[in-house]
Amino acid sequence: MLQSLPSQRVRVGDSMVDLAAREITPASAAADGAPHRMSLKAIDLLVVLIGHAGKVVSRETLLETVWPDTLPGDDVVTQAVAQLRKAFGSDEPYIETIAKHGYRLLAPVQWLDVPEAVEQTPPPAQPVAMPASPRARPALRIIGTVAALAALGLALWLAIGADRERAQRVAGGSDEAAPPFLKITSAPGAEFAPSLSPDGSQVVYSAYVDVDGKGRTQLMLQTTAPVEPRALTHPVAGEQDLMSAWSPDGRQIAFYRVRRESGAGSSCHLMLMASAGGEPHPVANCESDRLRMFGWHPDGKHLVFGASNAGQPGVNAIEVLDLAAGTSRKLDYAHAASDLDLAPKYSPDGRWIAFQRNVSRGDLWLVPAAGGQPERLTRIESNLYGLAWSPDGKSIVFSAYRGQEPSLLRLDVQSRRITELGIGNARFPSVALKDASVAFVIEETPTSLYRVRIPAQGEAVAAPEKVFPSSGSELLPSVSPDGRQIVFVSDRTGDVRLWSGEIGRASSLRPIENFIPFPRHPAAWSADGKTVLMIGADGDNEALFEITPATGAVRKLVLPQGRPTYGAYLAEPGRLLVVSDRGAGRLGLTLYQRSGEQLQPLATLDDVALARFDPASRRVVFFRNASWGLWQAGMALDGPQLLDDLHADPGGSLPRIVPNAGFYLQSRRLVTSDRGNWIVAAGDGCNVRWVAVDAPAGSRSGPCLDPRGGELTGVSYDPGSGWLYYSYSTGDASDIGWARLPAEPAR
Repeated sequence: MLQSLPSQRVRVGDSMVDLAAREITPASAAADGAPHRMSLKAIDLLVVLIGHAGKVVSRETLLETVWPDTLPGDDVVTQAVAQLRKAFGSDEPYIETIAKHGYRLLAPVQWLDVPEAVEQTPPPAQPVAMPASPRARPALRIIGTVAALAALGLALWLAIGADRERAQRVAGGSDEAAPPFLKITSAPGAEFAPSLSPDGSQVVYSAYVDVDGKGRTQLMLQTTAPVEPRALTHPVAGEQDLMSAWSPDGRQIAFYRVRRESGAGSSCHLMLMASAGGEPHPVANCESDRLRMFGWHPDGKHLVFGASNAGQPGVNAIEVLDLAAGTSRKLDYAHAASDLDLAPKYSPDGRWIAFQRNVSRGDLWLVPAAGGQPERLTRIESNLYGLAWSPDGKSIVFSAYRGQEPSLLRLDVQSRRITELGIGNARFPSVALKDASVAFVIEETPTSLYRVRIPAQGEAVAAPEKVFPSSGSELLPSVSPDGRQIVFVSDRTGDVRLWSGEIGRASSLRPIENFIPFPRHPAAWSADGKTVLMIGADGDNEALFEITPATGAVRKLVLPQGRPTYGAYLAEPGRLLVVSDRGAGRLGLTLYQRSGEQLQPLATLDDVALARFDPASRRVVFFRNASWGLWQAGMALDGPQLLDDLHADPGGSLPRIVPNAGFYLQSRRLVTSDRGNWIVAAGDGCNVRWVAVDAPAGSRSGPCLDPRGGELTGVSYDPGSGWLYYSYSTGDASDIGWARLPAEPAR
């Protein structure tokens, strides 16, 4: 098409179009002047509309001309037009929709850089010659039928587009009500890890697909509108394409490709591919059980990697990868051995790296891109879920727990002021490099309580059964020592509360009043089954509470120092294990002796994220923030040592735990009892597998207790009856959302 045109640069309305570079630069006063990079098909479609400027071009003609010799879905035209409209960004319509017919380019056209021998064509331009297509005519009739049906979908998209424009006006100060964001995906299953193109016109994300019972995760590409996406990668069964990130020039996409097979180990590569599509190629090896979040340098020549969140020695700090050389180096900056530095992102000018330090008590930090002394930006000490710089480099958008769910926040880097963006239940934001828009993950997966009996040797596994009927989400179950009572977190009445009741009697369920749980870890029962310990809200802070489920009594335990994240009882009366903040988000364990209202510290142990009493060995078992595996120590917290690395069965292929899981997921899968310790592992096609801890080689692998796919969010075990209680989502309904970033408040 380009070869038959008078030039490769053309003015369409007030916008400049570089056809060869596939870039549209809006020139109106309202636009920022930054170019928007288009997909190849969107530019081809624009060429056709320019050639018929002022005239209606049918959808059939566009399909025949732009997508010859193929049978694409009719939505590809809608996507391309939506991308062009977004790039032009004018209040006046450039491309008119003619219902049930096609589209018409209304804006005037002027060719630029035209040789003198070629006469300038005034608008409307004369039609260019349409290439003949060998596609069979019956296919055209099918497409024509689909086009008529798609008109309704296009009308719906236009209505949603109007909502989006209203949202932009609200962000600019209008009083007109509008939704705070637009959900742009709605396919069954999980869509996650979005990355916006630099101009904000497209988004790439991972989506899980199941083809003939063989699952895979592939990258999908679509415009930032609720239209049908197209597959960008085509992994084979068992492969996962994850953590995609768009290059600053919009020409490449980096991502991980992980392959896990039963009995054949796993492989992992960092891949690069053209954003327009094509075959990806590996640029570096990686390890499948410790994927590391990364970001692009503005020069497009380097990637910056954070820690793996799997507590692997030597990979807890920030590293920089030279793409051309294929070599990496550790950033030279102040970093403690127990610090876990995650999700680094370069500022738009390349001078700074923002990152998350530590989990559970995480905060945002800033370090010069060349290294040096990092600076703490926030003091919220919360669970964080991703960060991204604003296009001007003045603020950082991030997700953190505020109240009882993660929400999008914005940090002004200079003033350190944090503001709410009004979008709740949102994680892992991606902000366009040259457009004030953000994409993010919306998680709306209901979770239910199930139980399954652990079978004896040689017995078959019975089907799991629901514990209580509910239309809400229920998670973090904890069964009393006698197996008769249970407490769990639920939103079954709207607000998130801790509930208690007798197992088998749904009518006995009651919420605990005057207590708002922080759903990080399950409640811990006392040995006599009368009270539980759990972290809850204390104003704007968190505190350790002791609750009597039978009466609903709630009592705050005042700690001598540190903000708590977990508490548990020891067998000895009056002794407590409390994990709390050691400063700057670092966690540690303290053994307390309780006497009335007083808590006296007896011993401490640094770098502990969660600890429990192990009645089988009468020792303390715990997880560390910066070291993988299950550890143990004496009752006085003495002699800490690694108990089990929780990796694959020696000589086998079964992962002991969810691949790439940090201590947070490890701790939610641990079972301690007087009959031994177990991990409810994942792998080998099963996400709920009973596996012994510290078992002899060759005897670790246990039965699959629940063959359904899903996400496990907590376990509890009753050794007397042999029932395992667990919270499980059997389907993942995470979607991708999109929103305009509101104007920043005046400094």
